[in-house]
Amino acid sequence: MPSCRNCGRDLDGSCNFCPTCATPQTDEAARRLEDYIEGRARAAGSGAVEGGPLRSRAQYALGYLGIVAGLATLTAGAGPFFFLAGVFVLPPVQGLIESRLGRSIGARPTAAATAVLFAAGAAAFVVV
Repeated sequence: MPSCRNCGRDLDGSCNFCPTCATPQTDEAARRLEDYIEGRARAAGSGAVEGGPLRSRAQYALGYLGIVAGLATLTAGAGPFFFLAGVFVLPPVQGLIESRLGRSIGARPTAAATAVLFAAGAAAFVVV
């Protein structure tokens, strides 16, 4: 009876992965697992924010702040600008826009569009 490559547990001859530690037991199983992991990483990476987790958290915070400001000032005329700025800066929305465009938007155009929308909202709030 074969044993696990990693933990030494006795295995059935038909096991591709150890039921205890999940280590691949054949070269084919290890290759398939690596292909699966790489595929999932690419799929997750297509919606991931370039710049890492700190930028992603900042974008979520700014996005939710914009949405809340937009809802709070909806009747003042500034709400739609704040709301759109907040929605646009959220990473999932950016991922959707980028998938439709077929290319990355980038940090600077995102920051510029968000700043313009926030400035328009602030101007509308002051004027109205």
